[in-house]
Amino acid sequence: MSTFTTGSELEDCVAEERPSTLDDHVEDRLKSPCQLEREQCHGMLRVAEATGASAHELRQLTQRLADIDHCGASACIVAQGHVEADRMASGLQADAALCIDFRLLEPLGPAHDKKWFARWKFWSFLLGAAGPVAALTLQGLALRPSEPHDAHADLVAKSRKVLESWRRTSDTLFWHAVEDYVRQQAFSLETQAYLMHCVASVFAAEAPMRSNAERERLAAVLTDTYCDALGTAATMPSSDIYRRLAQGLETDSGNAGPGRPLARGEAAQVAMTTLVTVVGNGGSH
Repeated sequence: MSTFTTGSELEDCVAEERPSTLDDHVEDRLKSPCQLEREQCHGMLRVAEATGASAHELRQLTQRLADIDHCGASACIVAQGHVEADRMASGLQADAALCIDFRLLEPLGPAHDKKWFARWKFWSFLLGAAGPVAALTLQGLALRPSEPHDAHADLVAKSRKVLESWRRTSDTLFWHAVEDYVRQQAFSLETQAYLMHCVASVFAAEAPMRSNAERERLAAVLTDTYCDALGTAATMPSSDIYRRLAQGLETDSGNAGPGRPLARGEAAQVAMTTLVTVVGNGGSH
């Protein structure tokens, strides 16, 4: 089993991964329309393979979500989505979650912060879309409370269907899709931690782990996975974290028999803790 390295040695090992969310944001702004179209095609194929959704229907939904913005009606929906997402995230209690809550407020520029970017990328993953407008409108329609006589009732139903299709898909398929997404986007360790924050809040477990010691034990398993990947020639060693999650983690039941499989939201919290630890020991800042 690997031991976790610190200081300049680890800094050299993770140099191949992008330093921070700011770098991720800058890289996104430099993408050409052709790159974005390829990214969206790949993303919708990823969603279709993981959830069984129709790529054609996903493309139609993405266009209709963008049309809401063209009509000037998206700002309120997006704001409602952020309010509801904040409420859901407030239930996360791990130290890593508290650290991320603070860092998410750091600005990326005059108009946006890291929270905006992380949620854009998370909901883009769920929809398969490339741009922030459709993704954050999806968040608003999927999460905001139902409204009588909603002018977008059909889109609300379709948006919630997208979310529910991800809830129903197996954790193995889910984490393999996350691995593919992280590799495609070449996300920094910092952004990956923020994405796990989103996963943990949206797919929260009904009965989460109550022991910090157990969360730390499982985080050590993923830390070992990351350190093992550092010793190989593979690019993006952090992506091995999601490959390990796809194999499944179990809680320790002591002498009471096999542990129970870790729920998706719990696994995301463990991954979040791991990534925050890696960032603090030489990764992105």
